This record gives sequence, structure tokens and C-alpha cells, in this order.
Amino acid sequence: MNTQHGDVTSHHLAWAKRAVDDLNAGHEAHRSLGEALDTTGDLRAENAQRRAEAVRAAAMGLPPAACALAAGISERMLTVWQNTDPHFNAAMASAQALAHAHELTGSAAPTSPFALRLLLRAIQGGTGILAAAEQIGIPRHRLQKLRARPRVAALVTAAQSIARKPAPRRSKPYAYRLVRTSPNVGPPTAPGKP
Repeated sequence: MNTQHGDVTSHHLAWAKRAVDDLNAGHEAHRSLGEALDTTGDLRAENAQRRAEAVRAAAMGLPPAACALAAGISERMLTVWQNTDPHFNAAMASAQALAHAHELTGSAAPTSPFALRLLLRAIQGGTGILAAAEQIGIPRHRLQKLRARPRVAALVTAAQSIARKPAPRRSKPYAYRLVRTSPNVGPPTAPGKP
């Protein structure tokens, strides 16, 4: 029995769990910074951040599905934004042209740390690894090569271990959340309170 292999595997899994925890802590830190700036619930600020993440993903050479994942929106919503916001559409086109000019499209794009972070985020969200890889534009043969790397395999395992379980279907088809559409409007107050 080779105990050295087991030690290396457990070392990689411990490292991967810390790495995934760090990624999640970064997401939580971003949320906390929004609270400190009082931008939590400000739809304009939130959508501006989402658009910036989509443009960043496009600049990394990732396909539209990955851009939507980076923005935390559906691919359909990304298309709506592009069709209704000419400035955003131009930014996405410029980002894609930049990626193409620097040869970040195709097989080079899915091997970036940014793409790996999106893959792990999708897996944590409950998406299967093959579907997550497809969404990011990683072909199966490339995924197999990536998973052959011990640290990547450990990251995938760590993400799968904390993947959200699908929520049970609600009787109500819609969920609502309160947002502010203007940065000049404060939080809602109870009737009769200043």
C-alpha cells in the first residue's frame, strides 16, 4: 500500500478546501464592502458591477454563457442587456475583440485562473461538472486533462463537497427582493416614522 499517495491527496484536498474557502470569503468581502458603502440593494450599482464582470469575462476570451455566469445572471438577461444598452454592447464587443487580438479565445481561454474560478462557482451552485465546463467553454478533452492535475481535481472535489443542493420547488413561482433604483433614496422606513 502506498501511503505517500494518500498523504499527497489529503494535502491537495486540504489546500483545495482552503482555496475554495478563500474564493467564497472574497465574495463575502465584496458584499460587506457594499454594505459599508450603502450600495447593497441599489439596483443600478449592482447591475453596473454585473456588467463589469461580464465585460471582464469577455476580455478573458470566455463565451457568452461564461460571461453571464461571471455576472451572476442568465444568458438570456445578458442578451437583453446587450440588445437594450448600446454602451454595454459596445463594451462587450470591444472586450471580445481585445481577447481575440491577444489570442485568448478558443482553447487558451478556458485555462485561465478566472475561468477555473467560474467553473468552481458553477459547481458550488449545484451545476454538474460537465455542464459547468460546457458553460465556460471547456471541451471534454480539455476538462479531462485539467482534472488529471492533482490540484485541479482537488479543487473540483472541494467545490462539489459544498455544492448547494437544489432548492425544493415552491408553490409560488416568483421570489421578490427590495432594491433601490436611485442612490439618493435611503432605506425604506415604517409608516409614521421619519
